[in-house]
Amino acid sequence: MKLYLRLAWRNIWRHRRRTFIVVFAMGLGLALMMMYDGLIAGFDQAIYGNAIKVLGGNIQPHAQGYRLKASQTPLLPLPDDARVVEVALAQPQVLAATRRINTGGMVTSPEGAFGVGITGIEPEAEADVNLAARYVIAGRYLTSADTDNIFIGKGLADAMNVQVGDRIPLVGRDIHDQMRQRTMTVIGIYDLGMADIEKLTIYISLGEAQELYGLRDQSTEVAIVLKQLGTEAEVIAAMQPALPRQLPGAKNHHCHQKLGDERL
Repeated sequence: MKLYLRLAWRNIWRHRRRTFIVVFAMGLGLALMMMYDGLIAGFDQAIYGNAIKVLGGNIQPHAQGYRLKASQTPLLPLPDDARVVEVALAQPQVLAATRRINTGGMVTSPEGAFGVGITGIEPEAEADVNLAARYVIAGRYLTSADTDNIFIGKGLADAMNVQVGDRIPLVGRDIHDQMRQRTMTVIGIYDLGMADIEKLTIYISLGEAQELYGLRDQSTEVAIVLKQLGTEAEVIAAMQPALPRQLPGAKNHHCHQKLGDERL
């Protein structure tokens, strides 16, 4: 064995140019592989990170039983939502945690009726993490003081043929399954470059949603945005002991982790 090692060592230094070329090629190949891996990881963070900002956070705590009716976006109040926000913001990996109300409805114009997802948000709390807030192309973003204003996507605005300042009827069901209608003013239009997604979601202030749908001082979910993808399970585990009651179970989808209806 010693003989083979001695011969190998001598062979390495007998042709120094060849040795340096091989070492350089191996080092360059390794460096390129590391750069490529980092590039792909960066793409994942950017692509999925933006998708998460559109869909409503890495983690979404909901009330017990929400998962069974998730396709209907039920108005199930989330117990102790303020406490959930407090516990989430105490985690170092959390970038933002805000209360939301999500439900379905319809907006109409002379061009027709359009089914939409209605999202009541805390505008100031979401300003830095809501992708729509960063791409306002007309009018302005929402504020908490807005009571009959609506923030819509360019795809929906084009389909409805409406502009900032136009008034459009918004129809939906409240917590008691009663139809509620209100005429809203288009306060702003956002452009994500994805018309199909822009047609699906409209935003109103959380206070307006609470009053309109009978959820006084309540919300249906908390949108938790993390600094980095892949830490969802760690954050959920850290939050569990500090919550007054257990949150629902977890469901993964492209690192977009939603909490379902099994208690943790």
